[in-house]
Amino acid sequence: MRLEKRLRALEAKMLANPVILYFADGSKQVIHGPRNFLLDLFVGACGGAEITAAQATHLDLIRQSTHAREPGGARMTELIRIFLHGQAGEPSSVAPVRS
Repeated sequence: MRLEKRLRALEAKMLANPVILYFADGSKQVIHGPRNFLLDLFVGACGGAEITAAQATHLDLIRQSTHAREPGGARMTELIRIFLHGQAGEPSSVAPVRS
């Protein structure tokens, strides 16, 4: 029992709180990942790092969403969405790393 408590505490530290994405059709979807996963998505959206297939999926969901609810009232998804949409008239694409 004691080991199980320790494992749960460790998992709580390693996993970030979920982010709820809302879409124009009224639906919502939850995304989550390891601690600082939104920061990693931001770097990927800026073109600063290669992204994985899972990150590409998260970025596509963020691009399609209209707004989000993040832990603590943060607005990282809005910053990511800005980089994903790019300048007006410029198409934006996110492609996963090929293995």
